[in-house]
Amino acid sequence: MTKHTTPNTADVIIIGAGVIGCSTAYHLARLGISDVIVLEQEEVGSGTSGKSAAMLSPHSCDDDWSLRLVRHSWTRYMEFEDEIGVPCGFRRTGWLSIADAAGAQEMERKTGLLKRHSVPVELLSPDDIRRYYPEMRTEDLAIGAYTSEDGTLDPHSIMWGYLARARERGVRLLRGVRAMGLRLRQGRVEGVETTAGLLTTRLVVNAAGPWAPEVGRWAGIDIPILNRARCIWVTGPFPLIPSDRPFVDDVGRGWYFRPEGPGLLIGMGVVPVNQLDVDISRQLLPEMIEVATHRVPLLEQASILTSWTGIRPLTPDGLPIIGPMPSPEGLLLNVGWGGMGLMQAPVAGQLLAEYIAFGRPMAFEDAIALEIRRFCDGQNSPD
Repeated sequence: MTKHTTPNTADVIIIGAGVIGCSTAYHLARLGISDVIVLEQEEVGSGTSGKSAAMLSPHSCDDDWSLRLVRHSWTRYMEFEDEIGVPCGFRRTGWLSIADAAGAQEMERKTGLLKRHSVPVELLSPDDIRRYYPEMRTEDLAIGAYTSEDGTLDPHSIMWGYLARARERGVRLLRGVRAMGLRLRQGRVEGVETTAGLLTTRLVVNAAGPWAPEVGRWAGIDIPILNRARCIWVTGPFPLIPSDRPFVDDVGRGWYFRPEGPGLLIGMGVVPVNQLDVDISRQLLPEMIEVATHRVPLLEQASILTSWTGIRPLTPDGLPIIGPMPSPEGLLLNVGWGGMGLMQAPVAGQLLAEYIAFGRPMAFEDAIALEIRRFCDGQNSPD
């Protein structure tokens, strides 16, 4: 049941209306916690969520935890339209990873991971790779791997779908309102200072993506987020590569591409950054062109239509941080999803909502291993 004591008070305030914040709001409302405010300093999805390659892919996972989370979210996305009322935009394309001799061992490790989790994967020779991409230069490649079930998503349909269902239950969205600080008293949260004034609450969810460390500093906390920039370019119409070709991940060269509408989407870069409003696409463009045209010579004929820079908030162990802070009481984290937030958003929102509703995660009881204590206590990364 929805209750609002005043417009400036809520049971829960979520900082950030990216896909993680939107999913958290929806899952809280689904559990009956709907006196919730979602704060967004700009527009919904204007940060990392709207600047991703928008893939849903077990193939992209590097570890057991990521694969478990993606597979859970995969099931939820396949049911998304029935649950949320709008399609998630999933389009099956397949995922093709390629590697030279230096990357072959890592490729074999990842395919072993997929097989352990019963994900069908096909190991490929260089000649096999050309069956999927005859335009590709393969003489310097050693190995490939292909999974057929991976595909693209529509981030904005997902975010607005979650928000629409949450707002029907009473969740409030404040756009263009920037969180400026936390109001603390005797070791617990009492509110969020914003550009629209103080909002009082006893529970704050930090779902601020790349801005998560700044929110942590308001409470005197060092959240171990390593922000890395990645650039994406979109070409003009390029019919020389058919639109039904799979996503290609060039493991050794650190770039990827896939069809996007009539053109291609190309991504590259894991560049450390201190500022979050950087655009380094022009800086990386020469390297991207060199790598891309080496692998697919036809790309020499492509023209760049647009580009942007997105920020990937990574943790030292590559896994997200989810759950309550030991101190101050009332501050919870849903951060560090590192470029995989879109594909893991359903389970991310569900787990955080379960912490608030039940005091612990339910979908994965062992997800307590993902709490920030693993860094604070000097523990090893979760298995």
